[in-house]
Amino acid sequence: MWLTLNAFISQTFREAIRNKILYGIGFFAIAIFLFSLVLGELSLYEQERVIRDVGITFIMIMGIGLAIYTGVGLIHREIDRKIIYTILSKPVRRYQVIIGRFLGIACTLFVELAAMFLVFIGLLLVRGMSIDVTLFEAVWLIYMESLVIAAAALMFSTFSSAMLSSLMSVGFVVIASLYPQLEFYADRSKMMEVRAAMHGAQFLLPNFGHFDVSTQVSYALEIPGTHVLWASMHGLAYIVVLVCIAAVVMEKRDFI
Repeated sequence: MWLTLNAFISQTFREAIRNKILYGIGFFAIAIFLFSLVLGELSLYEQERVIRDVGITFIMIMGIGLAIYTGVGLIHREIDRKIIYTILSKPVRRYQVIIGRFLGIACTLFVELAAMFLVFIGLLLVRGMSIDVTLFEAVWLIYMESLVIAAAALMFSTFSSAMLSSLMSVGFVVIASLYPQLEFYADRSKMMEVRAAMHGAQFLLPNFGHFDVSTQVSYALEIPGTHVLWASMHGLAYIVVLVCIAAVVMEKRDFI
């Protein structure tokens, strides 16, 4: 089984390179460099705070975009190009396709985010700004958030079109990001249906607030290790559930 998964992982990573996904690293490097030049009029302290905040935000946005793009695109490209028929004609189970593809996406996201983080660290060093463990913890949480989004996008792609999968993935990100506000609005809504829907969303969706440590990054505040561990376990639980759902749907899907 591992040899099969390894083949899917390496193929997914090579396909990501062919699709020029890694060009996002260059875009990030140019964007963060140009932005740092704009901050020349600010004081050194304000420059460091803003660059730290914007740099981590850029990495998060790129991670979300790449997670949706790769998660939605892989299965649909295989179906559109009829590659899926070749794969399924071999002694390969459908759940292995899903798991292998997801692990390949995870490797691609890790390389992409790590490269952007190194560019960001390089910029801070060139400008004589501080490097602390908070930055590493923040990028790790961004990576976990991106994996949850990729798992959701992969799940949506197993039963819907590429456009609909993309829209559902964006909606998933928006609602999960607004998780802390759902209970607030649910308690103030007079419509029982709306309240039930919001409470249901709270029950089913992950809380992306666990992955948001932008305030700690901006002011170089300590992030408790227990928070990082809890957020990681929270993300991992949703990843396992979403990938399992995707595997079950893939097993039952009729490609004929």
